[in-house]
Amino acid sequence: MIPFLLRRSLHLIPTLIGISLISFFLMQLAPGGPVDQIADMNPHVTPEAKARIRSDLGLDRPIPAQYVSWVKRMAFLDFGTSFTDGRPVIRKISERLPATILLNILSIGLMILLALPIGWLSAIRANSLFDKAMTVLVFVGFSMPTYALALWLMILFGLNLGWLPISGWSSLNFIEVPLWRKALDIAQHLIMPTLVLGLTSLAGLSRYARNSLLEVIHQDYIRAARAKGLSFRRVYGVHAARNALIPMVTLVGLMLPDIIGGGVIIETIFAYPGIGRLGYEAIMTRDYNLIMALTVISAALTVLGNFLADALYAYADPRIRYK
Repeated sequence: MIPFLLRRSLHLIPTLIGISLISFFLMQLAPGGPVDQIADMNPHVTPEAKARIRSDLGLDRPIPAQYVSWVKRMAFLDFGTSFTDGRPVIRKISERLPATILLNILSIGLMILLALPIGWLSAIRANSLFDKAMTVLVFVGFSMPTYALALWLMILFGLNLGWLPISGWSSLNFIEVPLWRKALDIAQHLIMPTLVLGLTSLAGLSRYARNSLLEVIHQDYIRAARAKGLSFRRVYGVHAARNALIPMVTLVGLMLPDIIGGGVIIETIFAYPGIGRLGYEAIMTRDYNLIMALTVISAALTVLGNFLADALYAYADPRIRYK
């Protein structure tokens, strides 16, 4: 296993370089730019002023030179400053990071707590009324647009019933209330975004859990355990469930980028101050430094997540032999 992990780790650097190279040059091909965004705010900006702004931002140099300069800074975790307000990019990301981590940890936890029981019960009761009902609900949830569910929840619980706030992650009087009230206020703001992110991802994971357990319960050792007279709980809850979890570790690596990337649509709809909304704002303002920083961080987490998934899979299943 160790030689395999060493070979896999050597692939990380060229992969990240390739992703950054493609992302950087695609960014240059996109219409508009930060200078256009700045100039549009003032109709009296002259072409000479635009050229001076481009020079100050370093956008007048050849694109390859810009890329080399950006890579050198990135090697020292210096992502430059934002084109919109001049603040360091790393500081803007660090300010939004806690909110996104909290939201995604809660949504992933909700998704796992619901998906595994639904998927495993559907596998144990395959082709039953429960399995067919869950299949219909799962496909409805899988095909439902995320923004539609978000808007329905906002209309129902926020506008009609008035039970939950519909935007932000704290109220206007957040600073004035006591600590327990602050925690309750944040929890109320997190309910709807967490439900939307968790429920929309529930469909795929529950089907994956169902198919994984179905494959396990038809194995010979499960039939042998049942023939020996072991209890239902021990056969399915210990032997089958434990082995059905092995393929699920692959999803652990794939979920890692979500902690940083967050739900761009959800954070924008709910005006949630996270990384996803920050990325949307950066795209709208053509903030190249901020967009590239978020892209590289997401790519690095994706590559790292796949590496961790391979390592966990090899550790969890001793039958795996990498050649």
